[in-house]
Amino acid sequence: MTHMAVPAPVEHWTLADGTELTLRPIQPSDAEIEQEFVRGLSEESKYFRFFAQLSELSPEMLERFTHPDPLRECALIVTISGRDGEEEVAVGRYEVNPDEKSCEFALVIADAWADKGIGWRLMHALMRHAAQRGLERMEGFVLSNNVNMLHFVRDLGFEIRSSVKGPTVKIVSRRLADFLVQK
Repeated sequence: MTHMAVPAPVEHWTLADGTELTLRPIQPSDAEIEQEFVRGLSEESKYFRFFAQLSELSPEMLERFTHPDPLRECALIVTISGRDGEEEVAVGRYEVNPDEKSCEFALVIADAWADKGIGWRLMHALMRHAAQRGLERMEGFVLSNNVNMLHFVRDLGFEIRSSVKGPTVKIVSRRLADFLVQK
């Protein structure tokens, strides 16, 4: 089953404190703000996102992250406009799995922007997009000690189970049809 590319959303959000943010697809021209975003993450946030210690994205990772294949991937960033242009405060993405029915997601919010509802809105945008594309399930791998992420996905209706990768990794998954019905 081949899924058609679905246009990625562009949304404008206002946080409770009046801060205005933009959700949009990542673009090749975002390489600099993507790299700065990753450099600015805490060591813990980098480890939870990449399952490894790194100081910045390699040129290959940066190329891959800013050039998603529209037939297999969706990558959305959340930005704020500032004096020096746009600043990335969050990124979420998914990639269609080989079964063509499910996708694997990844999400990271800048530490300074945590607990403001950005992750919730970003995950809803990713789930809506994946469902519109015809995908049935969204899943991800979360480190067992990433307690905040496990609580977050549980609150979003994801099931959490053990992974064949061992006790340090959990598999989280959610039916997307259920998400569309709830809308």
